[in-house]
Amino acid sequence: MRNISIRSKVAGLIMLMVAFSSCDAVLEQDKTEFGKGPILAQFAKASTTAKFLQDGKIQTYNYPLTIIGGNNEPINEPVTITISVDPSSTAVSGKEYTLEKTTYTIPAGEMSVNAEVKVITANLDSFNAKTLVLKVESSSKGVSDRNKAKIVLQAVCPLNLNSFLGNYTSTTGTSSKTSVITLGAQPNTLLITTGAEKILIELNPDPVNGTITFVPKGAVLSMHPSYGPIWATTIEADASNYNSCDMSMDLEFKRCVSIGCFAGTIETSFVKQ
Repeated sequence: MRNISIRSKVAGLIMLMVAFSSCDAVLEQDKTEFGKGPILAQFAKASTTAKFLQDGKIQTYNYPLTIIGGNNEPINEPVTITISVDPSSTAVSGKEYTLEKTTYTIPAGEMSVNAEVKVITANLDSFNAKTLVLKVESSSKGVSDRNKAKIVLQAVCPLNLNSFLGNYTSTTGTSSKTSVITLGAQPNTLLITTGAEKILIELNPDPVNGTITFVPKGAVLSMHPSYGPIWATTIEADASNYNSCDMSMDLEFKRCVSIGCFAGTIETSFVKQ
């Protein structure tokens, strides 16, 4: 019985040593293969909407190409990448854009390079935006499965504050009302009146970044029986936006009083009648 017990212990010890040896082999294999994957070229983003002021100028739009794989760090040699326009594009070369260069090189020690697209802003349609689809055809390394990028070429009209004046249909949830917009007393401001409620907003003068902020205590939404005036307050810079072509607006704001703000936010869309 004692011999059997000793032999069992020896066998168990041998199995344990084999297990540790196998683990070491796996770890060593992982250590050897980590960071040795292929270097692949792709676009930094798969899709985006690019806004352009419809001012008749030809604007250069940069869209980054990058490399992934390996240690996801720069490598010590350049990577040459060739791109093309995919047939699925609805934008037409020579009308909405031109792609003058199709071969780019990411320098040694770098991770990206910008592909350049010339955008013909005079031919963009603000109500029927076309899409340019770029494709990575080849590279001196490899090509990622994410080898396409969809770029919506969105036209933006010059900002004319007077175009926003008039009657609007304002919708909050399932409720719709008529609102009236007039000029505010401060530059780039509009006063929105919906029944007894008033909101004073300020439009970003750059329509490409058509954001809206709320003028602090600029107009009274309503009166609280205990805390007094309630006014609309900005949540964050890009929470509310305007469209300078159709004069529509999407607002999101907090309702605040002198001692703080109520929970939740109000979202209201405005469409000109």
